[in-house]
Amino acid sequence: MVGSKIYQRSCFLWTSPTVKTLEEAILYTLFYADIFNYPLTLNELHRYMVGFKASPEVISAKLAEVNGITEKQGYYMLEGRESILSLRIQREGTAAGMWPRALNYGKAIAKLPFVRMVALTGSLAVCNVDSDADFDYFVVTAHGRVWLARLLMVQNVVKPAARRGDEVCPNYILTENALELPSRNLYHAHELAQMIPLYGLNVYKRLLQANQWFEKFLPNAVASPMPLVPVSGGHSRKRRIAELALSNTIGSWLESREMLRLGKKLNAQGGQGEVQLSPECCKGHVDSHGHRTFEAFAEKMQKALKQEP
Repeated sequence: MVGSKIYQRSCFLWTSPTVKTLEEAILYTLFYADIFNYPLTLNELHRYMVGFKASPEVISAKLAEVNGITEKQGYYMLEGRESILSLRIQREGTAAGMWPRALNYGKAIAKLPFVRMVALTGSLAVCNVDSDADFDYFVVTAHGRVWLARLLMVQNVVKPAARRGDEVCPNYILTENALELPSRNLYHAHELAQMIPLYGLNVYKRLLQANQWFEKFLPNAVASPMPLVPVSGGHSRKRRIAELALSNTIGSWLESREMLRLGKKLNAQGGQGEVQLSPECCKGHVDSHGHRTFEAFAEKMQKALKQEP
């Protein structure tokens, strides 16, 4: 267990990033990246700087003065962690082989009824994956059709992908009438800043607008982290007919039934992790990844700052 003083400091930083100096911001940013074995370029260090707004030039000038970090081949990491550079390069190669499938799955989701936005999230969005990584997606649906849209995703994309050996996870689904995320912390700020919009750019912009709080955590993270790679979506006559056919009491019944079914399934499995189930949200994070990330972040702060009074 980390010391109580530093643990409290970690909690405060996690939920309300008040960072006093650029040196602290650099260290906190590298603490977070190190959880994922992910050294940062100068541009990435700037983009994901925790709680401190500064230009790349100012950050670059400061880096030489910060104790406890090292630079190798243009990447910055904590001292003693130089081995993660080769891991990042290896994982980027793996990600390159997965991207065509990620775009195809995103396109397949975008074509389904009631889908209004699709974004790639998780480790693949930052090209930091092993060969068995999931394909994670953040999806926005029409109002009142979160659960029916999820059911269609499972039947038409998730299960066919599984038969090919791929795990497609549309694990965060919101309705377009409720775009504000209920959790405000460093982890979810990164989720917003790192996601790659594939379809529904206007809805993506509305999502960021509804969650401007994330700019307090990552004030330099503006727009998409890489050039947009939009996929064609569902403006077909077939989709319009399907939406019309399910915009009635039958569709509403299926919506309620699916939400109830998944809730019972999770309860039967015992524990729901960070799952959030409501008529406007399906967050299927059963492994409590956000909480585990916080605990790892606090541990790194403890190791690095334990000598402080």
